[in-house]
Amino acid sequence: MFYNYIIKCLQFQAFPSKIFARMFQIQLRYFQYILSFAIFVGVIISSKALITSCFVGLTLVWLTEMLVGQFDIKSQQYLVVLTVLLLSFSSVAIQSIYSNIDTVSLFLTCLLLSITYFLFQKDINMYKVGNVLIALFLSFLVNRFFVIESFQENMYYVSYMYLLLLFLKTLATYFTVQFSNFQFFFNFFIVSVVFIGVSSFYSFNTLYIFLAGLTTALFTTLITFMFVKIRLEYELTTRLSSQIYIFDFMLAFIASLYIVDSLNVVNGLF
Repeated sequence: MFYNYIIKCLQFQAFPSKIFARMFQIQLRYFQYILSFAIFVGVIISSKALITSCFVGLTLVWLTEMLVGQFDIKSQQYLVVLTVLLLSFSSVAIQSIYSNIDTVSLFLTCLLLSITYFLFQKDINMYKVGNVLIALFLSFLVNRFFVIESFQENMYYVSYMYLLLLFLKTLATYFTVQFSNFQFFFNFFIVSVVFIGVSSFYSFNTLYIFLAGLTTALFTTLITFMFVKIRLEYELTTRLSSQIYIFDFMLAFIASLYIVDSLNVVNGLF
């Protein structure tokens, strides 16, 4: 009876793997909001260690959610999820222990290990491997971003933008703004306004603010679109909740800050 209730409530076909994946995603969503609230607490109490750990946790939770949609974690494929998570976290762990290590060499090593690992996996097609490598690539770079000096020096600056964007994006989700035909224009607009608005309170050059803000907004929109395409290839979900796109957008924003090197641009360093 309880099994039938879950199927009806979550609008699933009678496949336990789909039910489990959906319930797991709901639990991960709670973790994402708790970690985001912890960032707010870290800003209030001025704890950089708390903020950094929460950002790393958000990245790993997001990566876990992406992998759950690709692999059945109730089968032996959960080992694939754990392996990819460890590779993503390695950019934080190894960088913290050996600060002088070459990041490019570390990334190429992790990429080689992941490709070698997938070669010995059964029942995993090329599309899944491609989606996983994209998610691993971005999460690896984002995790490294949280431990480098430019982020540590501008941690509160990034936290203000993150929290404001999260609030506005959640509000937009409630009013279903982002599901209109202008959703990507909305994403570009909201990042531009928040980035330029928050940066205006700092002593940055106005030209650099607009250059960094508009470029970051463009990359955030493009990366968000890529995440949407990956989401549509999920095999273990028949229905995606509207809230799932919020943290796709938030991670796309953080990744864009690193890719564009926005923190150096606003400081006038090209």
